[in-house]
Amino acid sequence: MEAIRKTVSEKTKVPVYDADIRRILSALQITEDFWEIIFYSEVPIPAASEILKELNKNGYIEFKEESIVFTNKGKDLVKELEIPKPYYKKCPHCQGRGISLEDFEDVLKEFKKIAENRPEAIQQYDQGYVLPEVTVSRVALMANKMDIQNKKLLVIGDDDLTSIAAGLSGLPKDVVVLEIDERLVNFINNVAKEYGLNVSAEIYDIRDPLPERHYAKYDTFITDPSETKEALRLFISRGISGLRGPRCAGYFGITRAEASLEKWYYLQRMLLDMRVVITDMIHNFNVYVNWGYVEKTRAMQIAPVKRSPKREWYTSTMYRIETLEGFVRYNEPAKEDIYEDEESSTV
Repeated sequence: MEAIRKTVSEKTKVPVYDADIRRILSALQITEDFWEIIFYSEVPIPAASEILKELNKNGYIEFKEESIVFTNKGKDLVKELEIPKPYYKKCPHCQGRGISLEDFEDVLKEFKKIAENRPEAIQQYDQGYVLPEVTVSRVALMANKMDIQNKKLLVIGDDDLTSIAAGLSGLPKDVVVLEIDERLVNFINNVAKEYGLNVSAEIYDIRDPLPERHYAKYDTFITDPSETKEALRLFISRGISGLRGPRCAGYFGITRAEASLEKWYYLQRMLLDMRVVITDMIHNFNVYVNWGYVEKTRAMQIAPVKRSPKREWYTSTMYRIETLEGFVRYNEPAKEDIYEDEESSTV
């Protein structure tokens, strides 16, 4: 295993551990599907793809058209290493989110109608939206934390249409969306006008500093950032810059498919350095619809077998953060590319 680990690390420039290989071997015991292997193993896509290719070269697995299967040698390896099958069970009512939608059923029903006419996700801006139930669950989560009732909410990037769901709930005093995609800006503003929602959207590029009119004006922010280090820094720091003071909250998601634990470490250190506390992390809270441009992504290009996803597989952990006295607002222009690095795969 050590030889495979070193080879994959050198080829991908992604940190790889023995545990990653073991998690891949574990996932292979219950699925032959590449995308489900990513889901169960939680290994970044470039590393997972290369691990599978090395396992194949060493005779442990075979690639059969659209599936990945163990050879007898591979089965023997699993027994020798005593690798268990994945154990993944979640609550059938809340799907593991710990949030009830009982008081948001009307919001969800109306939101689904509105979302039918939404602009489709496009690769240019690394878009990919979550299931409707997830969007409304985000609003329910913020309500559970008393973060939106009679408060001003800032949404940075909104292909998920969280602003619309929040507006339909009637809970926030005001919702402002900063979004680079003119299609989404127009759609959100048109829906807000039709439904009489306290929601407004304007065009904004995250690579630019947060405009003065939005600086230190909000009680809560929510964003779903791209996952290069630069993108994480910009999306989250822009949100924090928009908060009015201490004990304000922020929400964002981060995956394991495009973010190694080293990247998670970078993120968490950054937050602590900004005097921001992580109060909650909810595993696989966000479940994403399979986007229409998957065939064009780097993930598909490097996948060892070419099969489109048959079920939702791309998920992220929902973070909630809270500012302390003396927290740092960072509002400088971008310094690097925000869409691509060694671990990115959906661009």
